[in-house]
Amino acid sequence: MGCSYKNPRHVYDVLRPLLAFSKYFGLTAFSIVGEPPYVQVKVTGVEYVALLMNFVANLYCVYINVTNSRLSRWTGSAVMNLGLGFLFPLGAIVMIVLAIDNFMRRDATCQIIGELFKVDRYLQRIGHQLDHRRQYVTLVRILFVVLMLIATGTVFALGMSTISEFSIRNHLINSFSYAFTGIQFMIVNFHFVAAARLVSFRLDAIKCSLKKHLDTGSWYIEQKQRWGRRVDPVDVVSELAEDFAALVDVVERVNRIYSNQIIALITGVGMFSIFVIYATSFSYYVGRSRETRLTLILLTACVVYIIMIGLIFFTGVDVENTSNDIVGLLHEAIQRVVDSSTKRKLIWFSQQILFRRPKLRCIFYDYDWKTIYNMFGFVVTYLIILLQFDKFSDDASKKNFLTS
Repeated sequence: MGCSYKNPRHVYDVLRPLLAFSKYFGLTAFSIVGEPPYVQVKVTGVEYVALLMNFVANLYCVYINVTNSRLSRWTGSAVMNLGLGFLFPLGAIVMIVLAIDNFMRRDATCQIIGELFKVDRYLQRIGHQLDHRRQYVTLVRILFVVLMLIATGTVFALGMSTISEFSIRNHLINSFSYAFTGIQFMIVNFHFVAAARLVSFRLDAIKCSLKKHLDTGSWYIEQKQRWGRRVDPVDVVSELAEDFAALVDVVERVNRIYSNQIIALITGVGMFSIFVIYATSFSYYVGRSRETRLTLILLTACVVYIIMIGLIFFTGVDVENTSNDIVGLLHEAIQRVVDSSTKRKLIWFSQQILFRRPKLRCIFYDYDWKTIYNMFGFVVTYLIILLQFDKFSDDASKKNFLTS
């Protein structure tokens, strides 16, 4: 099995080791067993134990943060004190919910992989051989990058404990909570990014096939039957249109599975960004050295989370851009093709893309640059409101002090 990871034969060999990594943390409490087309989802006692350990570790994270909240952090601002007390417990509870959601949707996940396997077989029928090793290497590199981000943030948080006035126990609690919730955040984020990259890889294969046949001017492939001398012509345009329609269905399934999860991640990062920006402003103007060191740890964690959220939008834009490239090639082919039957099929293919374009999105917004711009405006707006409320609370406390 280890050799098949180095030279994967199909999409199942690409994803099995990555899903096994997620299973160690209880976020993918199932296994995909068998060889295609005889593949099934299997849940053993090991998966149930991993899921149970995930619950226990997250609940322990909630417990140690709630019971030790008074150890941390009297910063002088009520917003910072409450935010630091409830930041990690809320993240751990969200991760428990996401682990349950992944477990309940395991059959839908297997169906997505099965649809990708069928698309690969259809592409091979028209002579396009997918490089599964390239897919695997790309996904593993992305996984290593996000793991290094989490590791860097954890090491930085531990390093700050050597020059901080807070106790080492408090820093160990913060570092454990940051590392554990951060890895789970990274795994859920990576699942969506991996699904988007697999779709984008196959859309790119459709684009390459279109370009190859556009350059050669041949839109049919003569394929001999395995037994006998009969030759069947394969219509390349029809095959590619069916592959594209299958990928559109895969994108819709991905949106349904990961919509709630990605909304939870993006909303959490948005609220965390508001809190970190406020904490940075507070530390800069009225904070002391210990608030500044604590703010640096939070700022590092915020940068890591924003980079991982950026991967989501980058992969979403990549799928959209590849679809636009396919549309451009189809329009060029329509202008160059002479045969009326082939031209009509190309027009139908282009209309199919225009009316059913694959787009990664949730129920509220698309994963594109416009959404990032709107989120930035949301963060700035609510940060201004937050600063005003904190100013009013400080003025009221000073007035009460003078009155007493």
